[in-house]
Amino acid sequence: MAIEYDGTDFSGWQRQPNGRSVQQALEDALAAVTGESVRITGAGRTDAGVHALAQAASFKSSSPLQPRELMAAMNAKLPHDASILDLQEAPADFDAQRSARGKTYAYIIVNRRVRSPLLRRTSLFVPQELDIEAMKTAARFIRGEHDFACFRSARGSAKTSTRHVTQLDLEVTDNRIIIAISANGFLYNMARAIVGTLIEVGRGKIAPDDVRDIMSSGDRSRAGPTAPAHGLCLVNVQY
Repeated sequence: MAIEYDGTDFSGWQRQPNGRSVQQALEDALAAVTGESVRITGAGRTDAGVHALAQAASFKSSSPLQPRELMAAMNAKLPHDASILDLQEAPADFDAQRSARGKTYAYIIVNRRVRSPLLRRTSLFVPQELDIEAMKTAARFIRGEHDFACFRSARGSAKTSTRHVTQLDLEVTDNRIIIAISANGFLYNMARAIVGTLIEVGRGKIAPDDVRDIMSSGDRSRAGPTAPAHGLCLVNVQY
């Protein structure tokens, strides 16, 4: 499955004992259509408030419904802030999480003096003018394969903090800054920590060249703060 959702009112992807999750909404919809109690595996566990244009997920079902029929029936049961965009049969050994080879996220910043009511749920409002060229210079030090411990949340449980960032680009359109980040994997809160650091560079609080030293240090306290969740969107998953 490819799923689009507005993460504002979800407690994240993963099913929670107390809270409304995307995984639960999908599993409830599947159960309502097929009568099966099936666990749905997502490509990644997006945090509360994070959105998705095409989150990937997989599950096993014995339903006789064809994929398009199942997709339509599940969409009829899903809440207004989540939709299945595509549903297809996959090889028996396919797993949305383990088979993934990379992900792309986008972070949207509204950089102008006045906030945007229309984009308030999907972007971060930064009224101070940001130095885009300085941010682009800092981004060059982040691209590539590195130890990203300085962008790793203490809650992360990954065995290694080495990742390969294949894309980190900034695009500016109509006072909107879109930061696109692709990597073969992401540490917990890594994308948001990178964005928070680039914003500090844009504000002049961190020099672009200092980002290289911060990364070498592996010290999370030297990098910028973790950017708020609502500006982040999972764009797609690569297989």
